[in-house]
Amino acid sequence: MDDQREFFDSRAEGWEDKCYPPDVRTRLAELVPEFGVRPGARVLDVGTGPGVLNPYLRQAAGGEGTIVAFDLSANMIRQARKKRLTARDLFFQGDAQAMALPAECFDHVICFAAFPHFPDSLAALRELCRVARPGAEVVIAHLLSREELARHHGSHDAVADDVLPPEPAMRTLFARAGLGDPLVVDRPGRYMARARKP
Repeated sequence: MDDQREFFDSRAEGWEDKCYPPDVRTRLAELVPEFGVRPGARVLDVGTGPGVLNPYLRQAAGGEGTIVAFDLSANMIRQARKKRLTARDLFFQGDAQAMALPAECFDHVICFAAFPHFPDSLAALRELCRVARPGAEVVIAHLLSREELARHHGSHDAVADDVLPPEPAMRTLFARAGLGDPLVVDRPGRYMARARKP
């Protein structure tokens, strides 16, 4: 985990410009409405990185919504805090496997471009489920397919082993975490696994 933290800390400044050029931002803007965030919603952005999702989530949640975002990397959080858009937004350094958050407090729990980096996928998904309200949706999403993401991560030693599990394993993780059977989309340019908390 220390190697990962150092990897992301060392790349935080400039990460967003490098990884989210205009064409990727267009795809991101098309992805966010699929999360179904409505005005007034309480949204958790898990593994926020430099906060690339935050402006889109803030627009969807409206002025009465709340955006809570965290990341293991302190430097990524420093970048994300620059996007603080309202007094209702909260950004902090934290661990997805042990979140310092109360249970059942979010309408949407969104993990974008981060899930493969959690050393204990089941512990992280259980935490995502724990903080979701009954009926809330937990979403894991990427702008790459599982195969594309594995190739991308494979080019960096620190994250080369950080891959999404195969679909049967992901379904098992969701079930063991206390979520419903997920809808899984895995195609070029898109990965999403999503399910509601009973």
